[in-house]
Parts: sequence; C-alpha cells; structure tokens
Amino acid sequence: MDLAYEQIRNEVKQASIRARGESIPRRRSKSPTKPSAAWTAPSRIGSTKGTALSIVLSSIGCAHARGDEGGCTMCSYLLDGVNRNPTAEEFFLQFQTAMSQLEKLDSPLSVKIYTSGSFLDSDEIPQETRNRILRAISVDDRIKEVVLESRPEYVTDTVLADVRRILGDRVVELGIGLESSSDFVRSICINKNFNLDSFRESLLVGKKHNIGTRAYVLLKPPFMTERSALLDAQKTVTDAVSLGVTTISLNPVNVQRNTLVESLWEKGKYRPPWLWSVVEVLRHASFTGASTVNIVCDPVAAGKSRGTHNCGKCDSSFIDAIRTFSLNQDVRVFDSLKCDCWDLWKHVLEHEDASLQVHN
Repeated sequence: MDLAYEQIRNEVKQASIRARGESIPRRRSKSPTKPSAAWTAPSRIGSTKGTALSIVLSSIGCAHARGDEGGCTMCSYLLDGVNRNPTAEEFFLQFQTAMSQLEKLDSPLSVKIYTSGSFLDSDEIPQETRNRILRAISVDDRIKEVVLESRPEYVTDTVLADVRRILGDRVVELGIGLESSSDFVRSICINKNFNLDSFRESLLVGKKHNIGTRAYVLLKPPFMTERSALLDAQKTVTDAVSLGVTTISLNPVNVQRNTLVESLWEKGKYRPPWLWSVVEVLRHASFTGASTVNIVCDPVAAGKSRGTHNCGKCDSSFIDAIRTFSLNQDVRVFDSLKCDCWDLWKHVLEHEDASLQVHN
C-alpha cells in the first residue's frame, strides 16, 4: 500500500512538473520595484466591516514550486514572480507603492501580505526586509488587522516572536493553505507536500504568540467528483474549526495556466466546482463555526468557465450572495437563491460517482 501510494504521488508530482513546464522563463519582464498586484476591497475585520488592502509582493516565488516537488496541482502563482529576488530596497518600494492605496481611507483597515510563495520564508523575503515592512505597518494606527501568508514550515517561534513584537496588540493571522484535512487528498490531489500535523504545529506556535490562523480550504481539487469534493471541504471546515483556526477562507479551484488542473480541464477531465457547492460549504461552515470563526469566500474567476460557475443565468446572483455573506456572516442571504440548474447539480452529486465506477 505504501509503495502504491508513493508511486501515485510521484506520478502526480511529475505530471505537475510537466504541466508547469519551464515556468520561470515564461515570466513576463516586470519591474522589481512594483508589486505583482495590489487592490482594496470591502472586508470583514474581526466583527466589523472595513477595507482590506491585499498586496502580492513580486519575489522569486514559492520554494515548493521552484524546487523538484512540482508545486501544487492548481497553482501557477510562480509565474507572477521575478527571475531574481529583489533587493531589500526594491521590496520596500513594492510595499510602499501598494500602501499608497490606503492614503485616503479611514479605519478600520486590514493589510494582507502575499507573495508567490511564503512571506515568512527568509530565502524569499529576507528577515530584515520582512521586519522593515512590519515596522512600517505598525506606525499606522488605522490598520487593525494583518494577515501574513506562509507555508507551515516557515512558521517558527523565532519568526512569530518578531512579528508579535513589531505589530504590538494588532490582530494578526497566518494565512496557511490547509486545503484539505485529509493527508491523502492534500498529497495526492494537490501535491501540497506537508501533512496535517505540520499545520497543527503551526497553529499552536501561532497561539503561543496570540496569532490566529486563517485556514484556506480548497473546494474541488483535481481527481475528485463534485460530491467527494463537497464532502471533503465540509469535513475540512469541521476539522479546522476543531483545531482552533480563527478564520476559514473557502477557495473554489479556478483553472490557472500551466498547471495540472489546466491540462485536465483542456482534456474535458475537470470542471471547476458548482456555485451550488460553494454555497453548501459556506452553509456548513456557518453552522459549524457557530460564530466562533469568520468565514470568507472571494472566488477567483467566478461565473466564468475557468472558475466556479452554475448554468450562467444565475451566476451573478450567487456571486453577490457569497460576497455579501463574507461581509455580514448572515447565512440567510442564500435562502432566496433559486435556479432550474439545481436539478442538474443534484443529478451530478447523485450519479457522477456511480458513472465513473461503471466507466472504469
């Protein structure tokens, strides 16, 4: 069994490497002084509403994707980076450029810092650069919340001690891609290359420094049917709440370029999740969280063929409801959603697994 498991895992890894191809040479020429992206949007901050600034720093990218492991099956963010790591000054200029969007905004504000990999990885973002960025945030009293994205292997007692010392009593969360609480799904379907124990250890280190954990939950990794993906996401939400996360961020898979998911999608072997499924997971999360965690979802490419979608006629109403729920946490916003495509979605849930078994 272990041999078969490793063989399958290696096949997925190699398929992901092939799909990614020569990703780094495919990067567009970008200025190392400008972030890959930066945008503001209404956001739930604690129990109130405010504005969040999301910053994607342009770096050399995720070590998991740069190395020999192939990266995650659905992720092409390595392409958003630059071919050489920016200098400390260039990184800070990226940050300042993004922060200029907050000049005329009022409190409360949230700042979310992403890279093409892990903000806490000192090989990607050097420690002094990271601390300089955090110190700049610490002097702005409007900023009430800071979210720092990282893989669990970079979440250490030393790093988080620095984060807490610099940011003082602000709300701080670690954004970690748990994706699934199943080690099998995370390893075989996603090629994430860490286990649930690693996530749990990061969460506990965070708690030691009064730093919360924002668990990213993936809906419908490749090789899963709609029903199995829905059930896995619901179980992951339950498990994450039990572990003590502070926020659940539901991420329906979108088809990104140069990924294994795109390769399957182009062959007609993958469909992004239905919006009906997204709503079901959010309903479950609302019930399971019982007001102890924030639940957010901002689906990328929603309503498009590469993103979570229904039949097309009802997509916009679903997307609006999902975004409204993320702000007010009121699950009743979903009660008015209706469409004839519900019957087709239910048919898929009830018969897709059986049809695959017959086909195989």
